Amino acid sequence: MKSTVAHRQRARHALLPALLALALLGGCGRESASYTEDAPNVSAGQIQFPPDSRQLDVLRSEAVIAGASASLQLPGRVVWDETRSSALHTPLPGQVARIEAQPGQKVKAGEVIAWITSPEFGQAQADGVRGRAELQQARKELERTRELHAAGVASGRELDEAEANFAGSQADHARAAAFAKAYGNGQRVDQRLPLRAPIDGVLVERRMSPGMAVSPDSDQPLAVIGDPDHLWLLLDIPESLAGRLKSGMQVSVPGADGQPLQATLQHVDDFVDSERRVVQARAELDNRARGFKAGQYVRAQVALPAEGGVSLPDAAVLLIDGTQVVFVEEGKGRFVRRAVHAEELGDGRLWVREGLAAGSRVVVEGGLLLQQLVDSAPAAVSTSSGHAAP
Repeated sequence: MKSTVAHRQRARHALLPALLALALLGGCGRESASYTEDAPNVSAGQIQFPPDSRQLDVLRSEAVIAGASASLQLPGRVVWDETRSSALHTPLPGQVARIEAQPGQKVKAGEVIAWITSPEFGQAQADGVRGRAELQQARKELERTRELHAAGVASGRELDEAEANFAGSQADHARAAAFAKAYGNGQRVDQRLPLRAPIDGVLVERRMSPGMAVSPDSDQPLAVIGDPDHLWLLLDIPESLAGRLKSGMQVSVPGADGQPLQATLQHVDDFVDSERRVVQARAELDNRARGFKAGQYVRAQVALPAEGGVSLPDAAVLLIDGTQVVFVEEGKGRFVRRAVHAEELGDGRLWVREGLAAGSRVVVEGGLLLQQLVDSAPAAVSTSSGHAAP
């Protein structure tokens, strides 16, 4: 937050010469004695202007507000609900042979979305057929060897070898059967790999066409099964505000008809994105009216609860030698500088936990002029415990 204030201060310092000139021009056309009477009295961070000083014309103050209630404007992105959606990738390389479902179509778990011609799948099918035949042969061989061993014709070693061969064939057959169960269509050799829907839902995205080469290494899914009635809203929270947002807070998003749609924060991450310096929060959107689309960017409002302290415009806070200060108007023409610790609220306001009473008036225009007057005073060191002059 201090870096934000420092950035604002560079812009304000650029206007300082003009402010000083405007204030000092209040004495133009008058005698030097009259200007001396117009000059403020500056001592220990306190400034007292004469009642009719024209320099007061460049100063404007506002009252601080009790509590730190604010409505944050945060960027958000609408995405598929990961608990109700699934991205489909091909498990083996191949080529799309036939598409069975169209975008927007409702599908059931296990329903074939597309067929993929895959030589590797054909090899797996052939291995499965070969494994079944080898298992049958190994079983017969084991039964024959047991009969011969019982008759004293086959040795114990021959029986052990037959049992080991049967166990190996069982393992190979179990592996082929598990493959067939996972991908289906494993009882024949036709190289046709079915791409099946893993869950019930709607085919909300399809990114394949007949003849297209596909690979399991691709990051792009071939299809997405989801529930467009329920979407997620992901919010990017500046790290300076992340500690103030909690699960259960209300989020408002402009709907397609202009009316705000209410949602509830379900989760706030416990880590900061190292590249973007934001914390991500998630809310669930009721999208039965189809007002939102996955991938859509929105602006969301989050209402922060009131806390202690006061809130004030960010223009009131100056960053002087690494310290945040404000100028408080204590009476007509009387101002005092105070050190504060301000945190960003959003919407151009800051929060000060302590040091300022509700109803106090702080300078929001002309603060740099007052700071210049303090800096140019012969003694600019505070001697009052209640007022700081950093």
